[in-house]
Parts: sequence; structure tokens; C-alpha cells
Amino acid sequence: MEKYLLPKLKISQFSVVLEPLTTEHAKSFFEQYRDPTIGKLTDLPSLASIDDVKHWIAEETSTANSYNYAVLSLKESFVGFVNLTVSEHAAFFGIWLGNKYQGKGLGTGVGQFICQQALESGLKLVLTAAFLTNPVSIKMLRKIGFENLSVRADPPNDDRCFFILTKDSNIKINGNFELKDYYRREQLPFTFSQCV
Repeated sequence: MEKYLLPKLKISQFSVVLEPLTTEHAKSFFEQYRDPTIGKLTDLPSLASIDDVKHWIAEETSTANSYNYAVLSLKESFVGFVNLTVSEHAAFFGIWLGNKYQGKGLGTGVGQFICQQALESGLKLVLTAAFLTNPVSIKMLRKIGFENLSVRADPPNDDRCFFILTKDSNIKINGNFELKDYYRREQLPFTFSQCV
């Protein structure tokens, strides 16, 4: 994956551009993100001010394997945020959109595009998660092409479900292992012992 401006996408009635996230996006990021439902339904930290957002963006964009993009509407400016965090042959996908942009097909379109770019760049799979209490995100992930994994994280992280997107049937069969191995490589504080 490269950290460059990506092509313009026409999704529904919106034309959107994905561009690398910078601290210049902090004010408009904060304006969308301060909707409390976004923070509750993502795993992002509480960002209580524009300075908090600037600090978070600076931290995220300094990580070599993290590809962070602002989703911008050509008519209405900042729409949301999309991220891929790459670890060896896999990436973890995350996205959120401002409340007024949800339910219009934007998340699905942006997600399909960025995940396709990831797989075409040589990555073998894309992983993601959604909170069990977020059926809208789960539906969007399935529309993108993600398939459920049959694993659940141990408490206190058992409140989410996990997904895989790959073109390789052997990797799909071993999806639970791929997820566990991703979390191990990235030293994330999740353990997995439950299958659903």
C-alpha cells in the first residue's frame, strides 16, 4: 500500500476522495467524531478536543505500517476516516463515517475500494471486527465481501465479532489462525479461545 492520494470515487450521489490523513484534517475530523455514537462503536480513544485529535493523528501517521486516509466529499468536505494496519501478509481494516453520511453506501464503496487495493498490492487477506451491538457495521462489512470468522475474543473483548476477506481459499479455511496470529504479531492485548 502506498500513502498517496487515491482516485476519486463516485458512490451513490457522492464523489469522494481518499487522501492521506494529516493534522490539517484535525478540525473537520473532530467535528464529525464528536458524535458520541462514533466513539462507542469504534475502538478509537476518546478525543475530547482538536488538540487531542492532532496528537492522535500524529501518533497514528508516524506508525510505519498504518495507512490512514481522510474520506473527503468533493461537495461537503470531511466525511470520515479509513485505516489499514499492515502486518506481514495481512491488514486490519477500520472505518467510520460521520453520522449524516451513514446509510448511503459510502462505507461499502470506500471499504470495497481500499480492501481491493490492499489485495491487489500483494496482501493475502484483510481482517476486521465489529461490535456485536453494531448491526449496521456488520451489514456493511458483509456487503464489502467480508465473511464471519468462527472465533470470539476472550473477556473483556468478547463483545465483538471478527471477519476475513481473502481470495485464497486456503487462507479462508485457516482464518481463525490468521486472526490470532495477526494479534500476536502486533502484540495486541486480545486472547482467543472461544469458537462460535
